[in-house]
Amino acid sequence: MDRTRRIACLVLLAAVLAAVLAGRASGESPYRLGWSKDGRIAGASAVAGVGAALAGRTPEPLTVPEINELSRGSINPFDRSATWRYSDRIGEASDVLLGAVVAAPLALMLDARVREDWETCTLMYAETMALAVILPAFGKGTVDRIRPFVYNPDAPMDRKTTSDARKSFFSRHTSVAFASAVFVSTVYGDYHPGSAAGRCLWAGSILAAAAVGAMRYESGKHFPTDIVAGAAAGSAVGYIIPRIHRIGGERLSLRPDFRGSRPGLALELRI
Repeated sequence: MDRTRRIACLVLLAAVLAAVLAGRASGESPYRLGWSKDGRIAGASAVAGVGAALAGRTPEPLTVPEINELSRGSINPFDRSATWRYSDRIGEASDVLLGAVVAAPLALMLDARVREDWETCTLMYAETMALAVILPAFGKGTVDRIRPFVYNPDAPMDRKTTSDARKSFFSRHTSVAFASAVFVSTVYGDYHPGSAAGRCLWAGSILAAAAVGAMRYESGKHFPTDIVAGAAAGSAVGYIIPRIHRIGGERLSLRPDFRGSRPGLALELRI
């Protein structure tokens, strides 16, 4: 299944959950679902998915002569060190660690308060993951950035001459990892404000997400700026989705946006 279809499935999951679960929140939950807010999020996710699909052109692979002409000197000093990195083993390890980070919110079900409110948390996490996957697609579809390993003579040429080798910006692994880490920490903190365990959870989850980003760097798949952008996008999504649902946070909302050349989403703060 290609990435566009995976994105569509995630968006569909969020929309279906919104339709089934809206309004079903525990009386003691810090969150509240609603047709208005969750309908807007589902709509914004669907529109953003369409926009990402439209932006998701497949670039022509680099030719061997073009690759041989590439120079590390053309890379800014902050990112240049990534061009010396390449490791399939570390790249595969980043996939495994990402899977663990994405599954981490399941541990919230060990908490009695969260378990009683599982429908709300499931919906919020589906919305979070859908957006964390969709947002990097905009960058990959519109920014033609060659992955750092293409500059490394130790990397195999058959990897360098693929379309994916021109989709470095920005890191989807890091976006998803930070979205999950911030989400699980934010949600636990909302159920248990001021908890020492919550502070430990923040430290551990962010460290795990950062390790995913570090592995993407060491594997030669992404430049540091790709990773920073992914971390910023994922962190924003992981924080904003619970905040939109937080009781008393009704002024914040996500909605579809059609003002640009491609459909997207907009964060709206009502004062």
